Amino acid sequence: MKFRSFKISRNFHKWTGFVCAIFILILAISGVLLMHRDSLDLDQIEISAQYLPDKYFRLVKDKLKIQAVAVHPENGSIIFAGTGNGLFRSTDGGQTWQSLHDGLRDENIQALVISPSEPSMIYAGTSKGIFLSEDGGDHWTDWFEESSGLSHIDIRDLILHPEHPELLYAATPGGLFASQDGGDTWELTFDGGSYQGAADVRFVRFSSKARSLYIGTANGVFKSTDGGKHWDKKWEDALPLPRELLSLDTDPEFIYAGTDEGLYISYNRGITWVRDPATKDKAVRQLVVDPRKTTHVYMATRHQVFVSPDGGDSWNSLGFEAEDGATLDLLTLVHSPKQSSPTLMAGTSEGFYISSNGGRSWGETSLAETIQQKAGGHLKMDLVKLMTEIHTGRFFGDYVYLLVDIATLGMVFLVFSGFAMTVYRKRVAQSKKVTLQVTEQVTEEEAVDNLLNIQETADDLSQESLEIHDMIEHINSHLAKCRSVYISKEKKEIDKIGKHITTLDKKMHHLMERMEEFYKLSQN
Repeated sequence: MKFRSFKISRNFHKWTGFVCAIFILILAISGVLLMHRDSLDLDQIEISAQYLPDKYFRLVKDKLKIQAVAVHPENGSIIFAGTGNGLFRSTDGGQTWQSLHDGLRDENIQALVISPSEPSMIYAGTSKGIFLSEDGGDHWTDWFEESSGLSHIDIRDLILHPEHPELLYAATPGGLFASQDGGDTWELTFDGGSYQGAADVRFVRFSSKARSLYIGTANGVFKSTDGGKHWDKKWEDALPLPRELLSLDTDPEFIYAGTDEGLYISYNRGITWVRDPATKDKAVRQLVVDPRKTTHVYMATRHQVFVSPDGGDSWNSLGFEAEDGATLDLLTLVHSPKQSSPTLMAGTSEGFYISSNGGRSWGETSLAETIQQKAGGHLKMDLVKLMTEIHTGRFFGDYVYLLVDIATLGMVFLVFSGFAMTVYRKRVAQSKKVTLQVTEQVTEEEAVDNLLNIQETADDLSQESLEIHDMIEHINSHLAKCRSVYISKEKKEIDKIGKHITTLDKKMHHLMERMEEFYKLSQN
């Protein structure tokens, strides 16, 4: 029986198993290291950015998009600016900037908040989680991510309760998370429920007295009056999807909603809404109130900044206009003790602008010059985070799903190919057993034939030996006559003896050949 060769299948089986073993080994090692992170002191080990993929450390561009701004509550000259390329701090009102990176392992800063009771405590929301600095941004010692309960680490917005700074809320694409211990642990407080797309939380805001909580989602606005335990959907048919909310401390409470279709205002805590006619063709991005003059409301549209001195009844342009191709995404206000007018800061997709006279004039401040390149080696990632990235598959990026699929298919192939080769080996073993039995039978028959040949050869040799013996006797008889032959010189007898000697020589040669054959047969 003939079987197909399994050489190619065996090689593919071997290398597939090898690749799957490496993939599983990597996951196993990273898992063991994470389990023993404390005993091995892995938290103290850091890996330089130059040995890691570029996706963890973005490089500088000529222009920086401002994504978050925070101002020191007691010193308005200290400003923090978060960009997609890092975090920066100014101690002179924005004239000069310093890059902050010690312990900050993600440069995509999307939210910033400073504790009002402890201004040295700063939280930075990034695309990789939340970082905490307890020394004004010099060092970032804590990193809150999945292990702390923050299952969605892409932070869209971050706020602190003004009276209870240990209470934080983080808006993510997977819902709203709350922490009651300063960020050490987090729990999901809003997941969208039955509303499609509601889990995608874009912003989170307190009401004017922080008694209520508002969140803006892809499905609309939701409100909670018990700290996030229960939620009600608000204003579903009253206004378009809001991008921003602002509450004024009035009685009743004024609420401003910025949308892509203009500004909507409610003068009765959101019971009814009116659309501001002056902004109906403007996409409102940001709303800010002057804490010293609550009737002064500042509004940022896609390209301009406006101010209302009367709570929104009228609006005046402040002369700021974003450059061509840029969009205005952020507006912040702060008061300096030395100035009567507020300082305004506007962040666009192309730069950062500051006005120290209430918006009458603006100046651009450059942040790009202060960035150090990744090659400088100041950026690092701790080993625990790297192991987490590897173990969860995020290290492999979008290819992790392909790798898992390949590994799964590889494991399935290993099972089937192993089973096929087992069946094949069993059939081959049975075939070899049958062949061995046939071979043994053939060997026995050949042995009998060899014995018979040996016996026949021995008989032939015995017969030839007798003939040779008779010839030798005959020769001896003639040799006895040799003396007389040579004496009598009988020529006839001499010729006869020569013939016998020639015949004897041939017989002897034949006997030697037969004895050699006998030796070979006996060897077999």
